[in-house]
Amino acid sequence: MRWRVLGAVAGVLVTLVVVTAVVAAIIAVPVSGDSMRPAFADGDRVLLHPFRGPDDVRRSDVVAVRFAADGPLVLKRVVAVAGDRVRIDPGPVVRLLPDGETRWRIVPTAGDWGSKPVSCCGPDGAAAQESADALVPNGKLFVLGDNPGASDDSRAFGWAARDLVRGVVWTTAWPLDG
Repeated sequence: MRWRVLGAVAGVLVTLVVVTAVVAAIIAVPVSGDSMRPAFADGDRVLLHPFRGPDDVRRSDVVAVRFAADGPLVLKRVVAVAGDRVRIDPGPVVRLLPDGETRWRIVPTAGDWGSKPVSCCGPDGAAAQESADALVPNGKLFVLGDNPGASDDSRAFGWAARDLVRGVVWTTAWPLDG
């Protein structure tokens, strides 16, 4: 009798694992390109946090967002939220003045900047000829790829709309050693 119960429990656990893996593969967001290296690589699949949506986005989160309602879903790191000031100086150095604070912070970046624009930011959050600080408007985010030289992000498209955030990245679903 005990072996039957153990066998039934094992069968249920195996079924749950298989169903979870299939569901994760279906709902996981694919990573395309190298803009988020080293955090995420081309071909990875990530799961979005089940309890955090557009209203729960914070600085340094990686989000799945669209720059236009009909645009592609991309992964980017949130550098600044509404009320913050942001700028990118030659060097390049990303600077952030969080809302309500008086001292600028330097935002660490991991990847190579390549030939992408580094002077920022214009009134729309996009790259500008001269470095200037810009105030992130209500309902908007300033986002960058972790590998800025391979990333089309706020420097190219301007502010990201908070309401176009599909979710906050929670974990890597594939590869399993993520």
